[in-house]
Amino acid sequence: MSDDVTSGWFDARVVTGLHPASLLPPTDRDAIAAHLDRFELSGALVSAMASVLHDPIGGNAEASAVAHSLADRGVLACWTAIPATAGELDSLTALVDRALGEDVAAFRIHPASHGYSPALLDELYEALEANGLPLCVDAAELPWPAMAAIATRCPRLPIVVSNVGYRKLRDLWAVLDGHTNVYVDLVDFAAHQGVEWLAANDLAERLLFATGLGVRDPGESVVRLAWSGLDDAAIRLVGAGNANRLFRSGGRS
Repeated sequence: MSDDVTSGWFDARVVTGLHPASLLPPTDRDAIAAHLDRFELSGALVSAMASVLHDPIGGNAEASAVAHSLADRGVLACWTAIPATAGELDSLTALVDRALGEDVAAFRIHPASHGYSPALLDELYEALEANGLPLCVDAAELPWPAMAAIATRCPRLPIVVSNVGYRKLRDLWAVLDGHTNVYVDLVDFAAHQGVEWLAANDLAERLLFATGLGVRDPGESVVRLAWSGLDDAAIRLVGAGNANRLFRSGGRS
């Protein structure tokens, strides 16, 4: 492995804010800057803890504030979407339009945590696909058949699955194998040699380095990629190349 292969990675999952059960300080702007320095990262995709816990739309402003303050460090905002509901959100299409105006790089959804059917976001999927913005979602938030249905309906919509966890490779493989627009990041990608297995099956171009800073120890994902059996070219692809294609260009290839 060459000396520079573990630098310049892009972290595809950072969460700003504080989880009430966390024993660590809030992951604020300075903590994210220190994270970039510590691991010599080229940038990160940041969403807000508030968007998960209590204020799905309001938290987007926090994500954008951090992204704008660290724009020179390659930090990009990831907004959260929910179904349009009176008094909370008027229009998903309008939300995407606002996001484009603020240089938001991706969207995230939490159907299980927020208690709604994924089908209520059909307007969102179509708007993201039309504008080349990726959709990010934790595996526990969206049933695999629902994920496959969205990927089939919107074949040009990049879908990034996170927190796949242990013993989920069979479910993941079924979705990856049937849909070229589905990707997976390394947050809690806990399958033994799962990274190597996907790369050996010509899927390195659909793996994204991500740490989950703010909800997980970032060292876990760093070691998972740095100590993998991938060659230098594949490590660079997973570390930053795929993210640059999906997020830095607004998802447009």
